[in-house]
This record gives sequence, C-alpha cells and structure tokens, in this order.
Amino acid sequence: MKAGTTVALYGLLLVALFFASYLLAGVLVPSEWVDSWANSGGSGH
Repeated sequence: MKAGTTVALYGLLLVALFFASYLLAGVLVPSEWVDSWANSGGSGH
C-alpha cells in the first residue's frame, strides 16, 4: 500500500473515531448534566 493511501485511511479512521465518540457521549451524558455544568457560572477549575 502506498504511503499516501495509508495516511488517508488513518485520517478517515481518526475522523470516524471522533464522530463515534461524539455520538456515544450524546447518548450517555444526560442533557440535564450538560445544562447544569454550562450554567454553573464557576471558573471551571
């Protein structure tokens, strides 16, 4: 396999993994938790 093809496949795999983790987080984390965290008003640290 040529180097360019390998890099392209790894790039597509990386995009697919990020997309899958985004979808999984949307399913596992309740929106109430996200809203309360975003509206907490703290410094975050």
